[in-house]
Amino acid sequence: MASNEFTAYMQDAESRRAVRQFSERAVIHRGTVRNAERAFRSETSPDVLLVDLDGEQNPLAHMAALLQVCRPTTTILATGSENNVTLANDLYRGGVFLYMPKPLSGGDLARVLREVEAAGDDEVREEIRTSRLVLMLGKGMGVNTVTTLVARMAAERGRYVVCLDLDQHFGTLALAFDTEPQRGLTQALQDGDALAAERLLARVSARIGLIAHPFDQAGPGEAEDDSGLAELVRGLATHAHILLACGASVAHVQSLRHLTTDHCIVFEPTPAGLSIAARWLRILQGTSTTLVLNHARPLPQVVSADQIRSSFGDRDPDVTLRYVKQMAREMALGEPERAIGRREREALEKLVSALAGTGAQVQ
Repeated sequence: MASNEFTAYMQDAESRRAVRQFSERAVIHRGTVRNAERAFRSETSPDVLLVDLDGEQNPLAHMAALLQVCRPTTTILATGSENNVTLANDLYRGGVFLYMPKPLSGGDLARVLREVEAAGDDEVREEIRTSRLVLMLGKGMGVNTVTTLVARMAAERGRYVVCLDLDQHFGTLALAFDTEPQRGLTQALQDGDALAAERLLARVSARIGLIAHPFDQAGPGEAEDDSGLAELVRGLATHAHILLACGASVAHVQSLRHLTTDHCIVFEPTPAGLSIAARWLRILQGTSTTLVLNHARPLPQVVSADQIRSSFGDRDPDVTLRYVKQMAREMALGEPERAIGRREREALEKLVSALAGTGAQVQ
């Protein structure tokens, strides 16, 4: 990358070091979006410009001024300490390519620059300006693994993700993320305060939140009270681009049907797996569904492709994931995406594009 192709205005030393780690040839200034706006009133803006929002009381106003003085072909990236989806969407609507919460890393910047290079001038860049609720369905079948992978890959694209584990007694999504659910879903449903929902999220990463029932909460026969679930989902939709919900019962599906944008059915290539998936398809008839064939275990091939197609009304799976023997180890380390190969990543990228793309707003 030539020296005039990437310029950064960073307020703190740690962020400047991250930019230097990414590229020794980058032009790095100490300052904020306000300093960048002043500089490019008289200078030609670079191909890619990264600006810091920290230290400014009204960063959106300074960003609007910056966009006025930069060349139309300049790709503007923003960073700051505020981890807020509303701010990110306001920036996207204004013309910013991507907002990255701090702390930055050289790897973050390298990934973002690959996105910049992949976005052609004549293409409409896929942005999310509305929240989507996706129900991840399947009893066992590796559904938590698929949910974790979708969440992490969506976060790689700059999306804010909230994951919900609706299973009161046996939910294990928190284990898949190696994250404690904190006060969690029980408290959120009791409070009924959508505005306070973000306080109850366990933070998996800067862009991924988790809300689930505490592991030791429910005893045998304890009754569920999910009367506030729809209102909670509406509240969480203000904090995320995509909500991924696991462990949903038929009752959950019915109560959230009017808010759900897609249903992802994960199943194994076994008679039991086909039976459960086919049942979900009958329940969800007429709604948007994505079928994921997941080889979650090293099982022998006990059902054929024709049997699978026949079970689903002459329909093939939308995504097929082979068994990955390193998955359990990488899940334990909190990095399941490291276990998948190129073929699986390509399949999951298509799934993420389908599930995290533009769509109906949760209202």
